[in-house]
Amino acid sequence: MLADVSGSMSGAPIAALEAGFEAFVHYVTTDDLARKRAEVAVISFGSYAEVTVPLQEARMLEPTRFEINGSTNMAAAIDLAIDMIDERKLEYKAAGIQYFRPWLLLLTDGAPNPEGFDAAVARLNAMEAGSGVTVFAIGVGDNVDYGQLERLSQQRTPAPLAGLKFEEFFEWLSASLGNVASSSSFGRSDAQVAAKTEQVALAPIGWTTA
Repeated sequence: MLADVSGSMSGAPIAALEAGFEAFVHYVTTDDLARKRAEVAVISFGSYAEVTVPLQEARMLEPTRFEINGSTNMAAAIDLAIDMIDERKLEYKAAGIQYFRPWLLLLTDGAPNPEGFDAAVARLNAMEAGSGVTVFAIGVGDNVDYGQLERLSQQRTPAPLAGLKFEEFFEWLSASLGNVASSSSFGRSDAQVAAKTEQVALAPIGWTTA
């Protein structure tokens, strides 16, 4: 998960994000399969990107705090996430471990800084085209630049988060991860993962309702 913590997220939005993530931790750690099979990391981005929650099994997750941090360096967060995913896949392959297609969820309430954004989007699009990642872009509030946000995925349009319904969003996320964990859409390479038919319903539910 890539979470926008730029200045415009201060106040109610960042509080709702923290409450929503806390609810997600509760949901996913009580799902028998997801807590063992899913791995979760959180990258926050403002003027710079940093790993707020290191990649770990869902059962190890705990609630976290998000610190407000300047502007919206989305490119740095995307690059950091891609590097993390690539590194983890190499570890899986070296150990002969099968994996599910990773999800990248990005939540933002504004427009990305232009520096490095085109190059980061190109990397992400290439990874998605090779079935190396599933991308979900989520807009929060009324000031989202959907023209830029829709560039993150060539397969899924960005979705608006009505109001500050982070808890509903994270409940959907945990339920979807549980569905993936119980499926057989995994393999030892991106090609093997892509060859399997995914039976998981990925359409958002009530959290986009105004």
